[in-house]
Amino acid sequence: MKLSQNAIVAALAPETEKVFLHLLTIETSNGVLLRFVDNNQHVSSRGNQYTAAAFTVILPEQTDSAPRPCRLAIDNSDLLIFQEIKNAAGQDITVTVCVIMSDTPDIYERGPLKYRLRNVRASKESIEGELYDFYLNDRKFPKDTYSPEDFEGMFY
Repeated sequence: MKLSQNAIVAALAPETEKVFLHLLTIETSNGVLLRFVDNNQHVSSRGNQYTAAAFTVILPEQTDSAPRPCRLAIDNSDLLIFQEIKNAAGQDITVTVCVIMSDTPDIYERGPLKYRLRNVRASKESIEGELYDFYLNDRKFPKDTYSPEDFEGMFY
């Protein structure tokens, strides 16, 4: 995805007042659970309201090596955040990340990038999880293995 001219100028400027923000949407097949922006003020983007929250998301590098999970950490400042995620346990939890500029919140500079949230852990400080892409490279495929013991007719 190509950056807008406004984003390129801001990124290449020695000093700028432009601010890049991450929009984070956590959802299941039943609908959206939570929407956050890593800002100190709420943001409205494309008709959706994103709540100001402290979180970090580390997106993957594009490499040919084995898949590595991305990391997501949300400050556990509100008990409702963990309760929403805990109630969704057993369902596929999808996390969508978009990068915007604060002065043009309706233009996605990067994204939407979709990931599956797995291995969620919570402490009194934060809620953390791993983000995996939707491709099959992070899963064993096919799930069955074929061996001479189990499938004698396939091996002569």
